[in-house]
Amino acid sequence: MKICGVVAEYNPFHNGHARQLEKARALSGCDYVIVCMGGGVSQRGEVMLLDKRPRARMALEGGADLVVELPALFAVRPADAFARGGVLTLAGLGVDALSFGCETDDAALLASLAHALDEESAALSAETRRGLVEGKSHARARGEALEKLGGLPEGFLNQPNTVLALEYMRAAARLNRPVAIHVVKRLGDYHDATLGPLASASTIRSAVETGGAAAVRQAMPDSAFRLLSECLREGRFARMERLDSLLLYRLRAAAPGELAALCDVSEGIESLFLKHSEAAVSREDLLARVKSKRYTYARLSRFCACALLNLTHEDVLAHPAPEYARVLGFRRDALPLLRRLKEIADLPLVTDVVRLRDNPLFRFDRAAADLQALAMENPAFRAAGRDFTDPIAIV
Repeated sequence: MKICGVVAEYNPFHNGHARQLEKARALSGCDYVIVCMGGGVSQRGEVMLLDKRPRARMALEGGADLVVELPALFAVRPADAFARGGVLTLAGLGVDALSFGCETDDAALLASLAHALDEESAALSAETRRGLVEGKSHARARGEALEKLGGLPEGFLNQPNTVLALEYMRAAARLNRPVAIHVVKRLGDYHDATLGPLASASTIRSAVETGGAAAVRQAMPDSAFRLLSECLREGRFARMERLDSLLLYRLRAAAPGELAALCDVSEGIESLFLKHSEAAVSREDLLARVKSKRYTYARLSRFCACALLNLTHEDVLAHPAPEYARVLGFRRDALPLLRRLKEIADLPLVTDVVRLRDNPLFRFDRAAADLQALAMENPAFRAAGRDFTDPIAIV
């Protein structure tokens, strides 16, 4: 039995995702595809548009055989931690291959770039420092340094999918057993806001916000569009701005030194948030006040998410790797896969979430889900604890 793994968010699931799953299956020649998917909060530090149950169902109806949750401690982190959490979860389930989308499908090029990042040559370090002195973020400075030294086109490493691809490569290279890598060339431009059949997830979210479900019909598979329409009709979707007051209060009420203890905090960034939270009237206003060349929007947004989740540096050190694979959904015809995983998986495959109630790592999964619930349009979906009441998706 051959198994291929994919790390994803599906925020929401669209045509490009369906194509990637199809290509992953074809390139790997696998019997089953497992998706490790983020839960309530995205890698950009924003609550997901839809909760994890309908998104898991979208994935299963769109080509996945099993969907497990990427623990929130990894899902709301920088690209290296996000990729490491996803790859370790899938490796812990015994996958033979990993597949991901990227602006290039040159696996050899990606592998060489990933190796260069791991080696961190003196030349790369010097070029990166030069960019930092110019006030650029570390990610941008390092990316531009790698482009320059590698003779790559300008902006090549300014694509989120390419950045993640390199981190998937790095994480896979550190595994104690080999896994095959299959890169699917991404069609369309991530930064293109045009709504069409190959629209990105961010473009789809923006279109939903302004035009409702009908506006994104062409960008999603039929089954995913149907589920999205149902969620919008029921008010089972999140609006980030609903958390504005909660965030501002959290920052204003923080004790001295409390924000500095949050994960991935450095360079005194917490002081900027403390200072500007006093005058800010919304989350977007706050981020606009703190934003600079040195701090990307995603990094600032993740800081806000970690503050709301109370995710600290100590928590990250205490949980360096995933400790379970929580099942969000599966296909009925994938029951042989589930039986096989119980035999070969190093991580416990958890279908009864009550088993995780007292697990410290699971506390953040619950917190992320409950935070997303507070942002739901319909008050009927704002209650906490739906991790224990909503059923596993089975198709």
